[in-house]
This record gives sequence, structure tokens and C-alpha cells, in this order.
Amino acid sequence: MTARSWNYYLVKTARLSGWLLFLLVLLYIVTGFALCGELGVERIIDEQLALSIHKIFEWPLVATFVTHSVVTIYFAFRRWGWIKTRVPTSRSTTQTPAPADGLKHQEPRAAKS
Repeated sequence: MTARSWNYYLVKTARLSGWLLFLLVLLYIVTGFALCGELGVERIIDEQLALSIHKIFEWPLVATFVTHSVVTIYFAFRRWGWIKTRVPTSRSTTQTPAPADGLKHQEPRAAKS
């Protein structure tokens, strides 16, 4: 089994947090309508239950929003080129390659006056 890269886990985190955020926002909107008495939602969920759900899911909504935002902003920065992806290098490629003609190149000397 091969090791998975960070990119794989970040994509999975972005997708999972996106779906969780979608569901939490829907729940938050429905309970908000029940508290306001709009759209007849108060007939399905009573006010006390709506208030309890609204308060319980406040911090999970914030945490999911922050997680989703950070990961997707990171991907946007990479896509725009603001963050460069690292290319793994081996020890042999860290040395400077020799010139193609085999000679050492020297800095040009200033003209003597």
C-alpha cells in the first residue's frame, strides 16, 4: 500500500467539510425560521427545540466554516501560483550541474584602464 500525499487528505477534508457545512447551514436556517415563526416551520419544530438545536450547533458551524475556508483558500492560492508546490529532490540533484562544455565558467573581468 502506498503512502498518500497531503494533497489527498486536504481534498477529502475540503469535500467533507463542504458537505457538513451545507447540512449545518440548512439546519441553522430551518431552526432560525422556526424561532421567527416564518414559513410555517414553527408547526414542525417547536420554539424550545429550535432554540436548543440553534445553540448546540453554533460552534460546530463556526469550526466547519473555518476548516473549509482555510483548506479551500490554500487550494486557491496554489492554483493562482501564490504558493508553489514542492518537488521532492534527491541528494544527487542538489549539486550544481557541470557546464555542458566541461569547462569552468568565470566571471567576466572589468577592463583595465
